[in-house]
Amino acid sequence: MSLDERGLNILKLLVNNPTISGSQLEKEAGLSRKQLSYSLAKINFYLKENGFEEIGRMRTGKFIIPHNVINSYKTNQFTFDEGAYVFIEKERLYLIALILLQHKEELSINHFTSILRISKNTVLNDLKKLQTVILQEFDLKLWYDRSKGYYLVGKEYEKRTLMIRMIQSILPLLSGESILLSILEIDEERIRMLCADVEEVEKTLKVRYTDERIREIPFILYFILIRIEAQKFLDVLPEDYQHIAGTSEYGSIMNIFAKYDIQNTMDKLYLVSQFQISSVNFEDSRSKKFEKELAEAAEKTLENFENLVCIRFQDRKALLDALIQHLKPALYRIRYQYHIEGNILNMILPHHSYLFEITRHAMVPFEEMFHILIPQEEMAYITILFGGWMTKEGTLDFLEKKRRAIVVCTNGISISNFLFLKLKEAFPELEFLCSLSSRQFYEYHKEYDVVFATVHLDTAVPQFLVKPIMDDNDLHNLRKKVFNELLNKTIYEVNSASLLHVIGKYVDVKDRKGLLTALKSYLGETTQEMVLTEHCHQMDTNNLHDLLTPETVHIAEHELTWMEAIQTASEPLLRNGCITTKYIENMIYSVKYDKPIWTIADGLLLAHASVEEGVNALGMSLLKLPESICFNGYMEAVIVVVMATPNREIHLKALYALIDIVENEEDFNRMKSTDSISEILDIISKERYEVC
Repeated sequence: MSLDERGLNILKLLVNNPTISGSQLEKEAGLSRKQLSYSLAKINFYLKENGFEEIGRMRTGKFIIPHNVINSYKTNQFTFDEGAYVFIEKERLYLIALILLQHKEELSINHFTSILRISKNTVLNDLKKLQTVILQEFDLKLWYDRSKGYYLVGKEYEKRTLMIRMIQSILPLLSGESILLSILEIDEERIRMLCADVEEVEKTLKVRYTDERIREIPFILYFILIRIEAQKFLDVLPEDYQHIAGTSEYGSIMNIFAKYDIQNTMDKLYLVSQFQISSVNFEDSRSKKFEKELAEAAEKTLENFENLVCIRFQDRKALLDALIQHLKPALYRIRYQYHIEGNILNMILPHHSYLFEITRHAMVPFEEMFHILIPQEEMAYITILFGGWMTKEGTLDFLEKKRRAIVVCTNGISISNFLFLKLKEAFPELEFLCSLSSRQFYEYHKEYDVVFATVHLDTAVPQFLVKPIMDDNDLHNLRKKVFNELLNKTIYEVNSASLLHVIGKYVDVKDRKGLLTALKSYLGETTQEMVLTEHCHQMDTNNLHDLLTPETVHIAEHELTWMEAIQTASEPLLRNGCITTKYIENMIYSVKYDKPIWTIADGLLLAHASVEEGVNALGMSLLKLPESICFNGYMEAVIVVVMATPNREIHLKALYALIDIVENEEDFNRMKSTDSISEILDIISKERYEVC
């Protein structure tokens, strides 16, 4: 007897989070209470039949997971019965689409009922749904006639795009590879040959593909070859595919695939594109001109971002290299119309909408240079890169001896870096060494004490399975689990804020923030939660109109030199203690010798120095000049805004609002031409510039 997919999924959720409540489990598994109860009964029957203790429940509703069940799950001793698995509707639609694209013979209703083990009525309903739910998106139609049976009508390029999307939807399923191999009767020997071909491409081009892509490419290539062998050739491709022809990668890949005797030029370009859209860590280039253009666009993007957020990254070269490595495959994905799932947006936008918008503005040079519009999903990954780097440079190093941890993630470089930094924030008790793919993990020989991984690994070292993207609740539950299993320490469900309130009734607390931090550390509450709480509280008072007030907005009555303009604009912040004279001196020195680009719009200069160079508190001031002046021969402005920020995120809300103002042509022109402080404040105070 074996478990079906639902049972194995529930068991996975319980083992990975033994403290999960019944309602949380229902939500995670997408089941009703009745369905969950039925599935738990099936799981316990399976456990009993196979000599395991059954899963119990406490009076509180919490689950009791026997240790032998946890250990057996982690060592893959539970079996999955493919035959017992009943496909849900969307999975059937994916498989039907692939069957239609792969099958050479006439397809009837009986074919589908036999392959998928479903009734004729279900097949008929699924075929109708296939047209309305999936095929319509690709401008394809499902036709039927007695001589041909069921088949798809439309452009070959759209059929292949559909094919890839369906493969990418099936592979992540439990036993996804087995489902493809058995249901579609795929030649396993040919898949193995294609896997070897992919490895040869990696060696030849000196690239490393993500684990996810390594899993997908052989199946995608298999289906492409099936289409070509069936004389289903591409007759047209989007114009951007022509960029592949003549590159070193094109020649190298086609040498490896020469044995398949592909004659059609369009098919060759399409096949090569499957490798180029997902490669990372290129050590070769497709052309010197392209590399130069990409580096220039990345440099301009990074410079824009630094100017917009008023910081200078410490390890700037490393960030620039990481940005270039990310943008190269991203450019191919955009050009060749490949889509990233939108789930990442739901995780990024609620908490980091301001950083997302700053990134969007910073990426304009890249979009203009390559004549593209970056989709929101791609922009979210670039936001992760910038946000992760900002977090990394703002994190304190802990001097005490810690257990060493590594992170293994199969979801690509950007997500791996984001997960690494999130875990590093959430566990200051551990020393995080590096982030690896699963293949790199088995080649890693340095010493470590614990592994956080998105997939189960064959290792004797304690490991904790994690999601690639985790919210606050996930991190909190993970901390409880790690403290319990690794540090032999229990985290009690005590609210530190309430505890601080009780303490405050009986003693005079001189350092509430310090005490709150100590309580959270003692109780094991997630440090990320603490940071977010503090951050949200600060952000409530960091609106643009809170910073630019009658005390900090001035209008110059006579002409000034550029140095006088910076000094005069800074005076309100010097008076209120936000900055020291050192900050002003550093800004002037920077314009004299470093020549940074501070103009964020025509006529507006955003002056700033580094966080460490004389900042006491968050502040912003504005000086309107009688006429535009030149700053050291390379910048012109009629408005000078001075920004001072004690950290790398607290000012972003106000900054985003300022950017919105300069993007509104009518309001910005009013601000540049007016001689009235009240009119400037009126423009600033408009509600539409408030950002949550």
